[in-house]
Amino acid sequence: MDIYIVGAKAQARICHQTLVAEGHRAPYVFDHDRSVGKPWDCELIHEDSDFERYARKCEAYLVCIGDVGRGQIRVELSRRLEAVGLAAYSAIHPTTFVPKSAKVGRGLQTFPCAVVGDFTEIGDYCILGINCAVDHDGRIGRGVHVMGGASVAGMVKIGEFATIGANATILPGLTIGRNSIVGAGAVVTTDVPDNVVVAGVPAKILRQR
Repeated sequence: MDIYIVGAKAQARICHQTLVAEGHRAPYVFDHDRSVGKPWDCELIHEDSDFERYARKCEAYLVCIGDVGRGQIRVELSRRLEAVGLAAYSAIHPTTFVPKSAKVGRGLQTFPCAVVGDFTEIGDYCILGINCAVDHDGRIGRGVHVMGGASVAGMVKIGEFATIGANATILPGLTIGRNSIVGAGAVVTTDVPDNVVVAGVPAKILRQR
């Protein structure tokens, strides 16, 4: 299957390895940034006017745009690609553990040794970073990015488009608000409202988004 990749940086290169190992190709890659080179033997597209034209040459897509607070962009680009008939591809690294009792959405991207707990629900277009853990009965909204080494305890709810920073810890049963950012290394001990940035041990609100 030919898969259209959006994003040509590090995340795309890692996801490309997963899809190639599963027998797929990624002949076309789109990225607005003209400073990036071709991530592998592919055609690199920069012009937005060519976005859909090259997408139509493929059967599926994967939006490889991570970083902090980019979940909404992943969702918007995914909808644009689905409107031209492409299916969302999930790049799940072979060392990721996802139990049968978990429910995962479309376009999931996972990195080595990510772990999902039993009875967890993960929304569309999420990213689970290297060696992160989302424990049992979690509810993860669409477009969420759980970064490398983060530990999300059981029964945590994370609103759509939120970012959990590298090595952050979320204690059991808490709620992380929509579009909020938990800073790297933070320890979250109370609920986090929508549209804020929190950091520290224990985590406190630094600013509104």
